[in-house]
Amino acid sequence: ERLERLIEDLILFSTADRGEISLNKQAFNLTNLCRTAIARSSSRADAKQIRLQLSCPAQPVIVLADEEKISWVILQLIDNAIKFTPMGGIVLMQLARQNTDAQLVIEDNGIGIPSERMGEIFESFHQLDGSSTRRFGGTGLGLALVKKIIEAHASSIHVTSTVGKGSKFEFLLQLG
Repeated sequence: ERLERLIEDLILFSTADRGEISLNKQAFNLTNLCRTAIARSSSRADAKQIRLQLSCPAQPVIVLADEEKISWVILQLIDNAIKFTPMGGIVLMQLARQNTDAQLVIEDNGIGIPSERMGEIFESFHQLDGSSTRRFGGTGLGLALVKKIIEAHASSIHVTSTVGKGSKFEFLLQLG
């Protein structure tokens, strides 16, 4: 499974790095996609006794975006939140309408990111703990790809974080 994910990440990264992210934009139900992502991530969260929560409007939130790539982005952000949140923590996904956009926020109460190193998290093949004994696995491609995919959707990803208290990643998508 890890090798398969690495190969998929490398293929996506190689096309994204050449500026060749092709989007298949269609209207889809982002609420359902968020629910599916939470369900797919629940076993990993359960293994660390992390509570996964979704907060969303009662009415479906329909966006105009590439469903497959946005699904990948959401799963990547949830994955990271689980990875960097200690046992018994919480990961919260919030979906809301904001004027002509949908706002998606993924927040955790994990280890956080030092403010002086915030710019490094979106660098390709880079992890903040680059030591040979680092505790957290991964290729260092996830957030670089997340940023490229969100930017291909004419949006941007914003991060706020406090060391020891957690991180919050948020972005907007055009309502459909």
